[in-house]
Amino acid sequence: MSKKIISLLIFLIAVPAVIFGCWKLVDGKQYYLASALIIVLALALLFFSLEKKELHTRELVAIACIVALAVAGRAVLFMLPQVKLTCAIVILAAISFGPYVGFLSGALSMFVSNIIFGQGTHTPFQMFGMGLVAFLCGLIFYNKKLGGNRWAVAAVGGVLCFAVYGFIVDSSSALFYSANLSIKTMLPVYISGLSFNAIHAVTTFIALLFATPYIKNTFDRVAKKYGLFNH
Repeated sequence: MSKKIISLLIFLIAVPAVIFGCWKLVDGKQYYLASALIIVLALALLFFSLEKKELHTRELVAIACIVALAVAGRAVLFMLPQVKLTCAIVILAAISFGPYVGFLSGALSMFVSNIIFGQGTHTPFQMFGMGLVAFLCGLIFYNKKLGGNRWAVAAVGGVLCFAVYGFIVDSSSALFYSANLSIKTMLPVYISGLSFNAIHAVTTFIALLFATPYIKNTFDRVAKKYGLFNH
């Protein structure tokens, strides 16, 4: 089994375990603890992916720049609900720098931007959802010729944004705001979120369609020039 598949399984098992562990075993309001543990897990898997290569300062700077760009892509459109560029930016980062960088960038972007938009029980879910979307896109497109096809990137990114990120974030509402968990109580939450998720997905699709040839090429040149993340 490849390292990337093992990492994906770890993300799918460990991150939800962290979220629900902090909710059930510690305190439902300990979202800062859950957020910190998600970041630690993402960093650990990034080190694991580097194959004994040290994480240099320039790579930390690259991650910081990606996160800053992603946070700006969310904050600048604060007046338009769900019209955000964050997902598109971290997807392109994952395609250029690798899925592990994508997950870490996605998770950090949501945590940092929520300093503006407000932290809460939804924060770990947003971090997990955004990181997972970027990670999956990295698995599909990183170091592959298809990663240069903007239509393919936009289509996959839009679908994952709608299905994966939307489902995970809606789950936070269903879990934390429903007294009795059942299909009857949870289904209306998912249905009510469809329009918001669709807007977010369409925004991501359009952003990727137009930005992929420019931002991805810029990321690729930076990665190659400075030898970032095993390049």
